[in-house]
Amino acid sequence: MTSPREKTSANIPGGMMIIDDATWEACAACGQQILPDELSKAIDVERYRRLGLLTPAEIKQVRENTGLSAVDMAQLLGVGDKTYTRWETGRSLQNKSNDTIIRLIDQHAELFVLVDAERDPNRQLMIAGYVRDLERLKADNLYAMAAHGGDLSRIARRAVSQRLREIRDS
Repeated sequence: MTSPREKTSANIPGGMMIIDDATWEACAACGQQILPDELSKAIDVERYRRLGLLTPAEIKQVRENTGLSAVDMAQLLGVGDKTYTRWETGRSLQNKSNDTIIRLIDQHAELFVLVDAERDPNRQLMIAGYVRDLERLKADNLYAMAAHGGDLSRIARRAVSQRLREIRDS
């Protein structure tokens, strides 16, 4: 059976899907359509394109580019590891919110590391201890803060700057 058209469900925009040179078999007894893998993949790619979502291969590529395992990527996204694996294998569609986050991870992975670090419940205690010990650290190394300024939040940077001014002026 040949036809370049495939009906889409109501939740996929764009109306009828047209796949050039699409061919498939149909059971003579019951009429069941049997789609070859190549046609199924072409339909899936078109569905992702119409929904504006990354394909499973693109999702996997983002993860591999960041060097994360599937479990780590799922944790970063705040989803279950099985859910994330289904997105990578195409067994399930990610929603647009998670698709957007995956795209942002691809473009600015370093920001997610910073945000994740800010979630650490002990971070404020660590920063407070660091600020408290600045005078001693300054005596040991004049450049003690230079290596740490980039990964502090704006509030923490202000507190550190204020404490450094106090130490300098004392």
